[in-house]
Amino acid sequence: MKFIRILLLSLLPLGSPTAHAGPLSWLLGPDNYWECILDNMPGTLTYGGSMEVVAQCGRQFPDKTRYEPARPWIFKPKNFSGCLEKYREGNQEPLARQTIYQACYFLYPPP
Repeated sequence: MKFIRILLLSLLPLGSPTAHAGPLSWLLGPDNYWECILDNMPGTLTYGGSMEVVAQCGRQFPDKTRYEPARPWIFKPKNFSGCLEKYREGNQEPLARQTIYQACYFLYPPP
């Protein structure tokens, strides 16, 4: 799905970045709840911040069961441990760490 979005992005005419803010966020944004968590949770320092990310992703993607395991891509981790290494590094808030762990587990299932 992301490949199709990037292909569509390449077809957009060049112009003002603000003119394409809506389409760009749709094309490059997360496809499901767990991708939303991985996009927004790293760097969260407080419990309140973690809860806000969980709530925001829950509003954007109410059905947590609709996802496909991630396929390796240039900028994505290749496996579960790579996902944890990339997204949990430097994040000490317990809820953030647990939620990132769950997202990695669903998107990059361990063998």
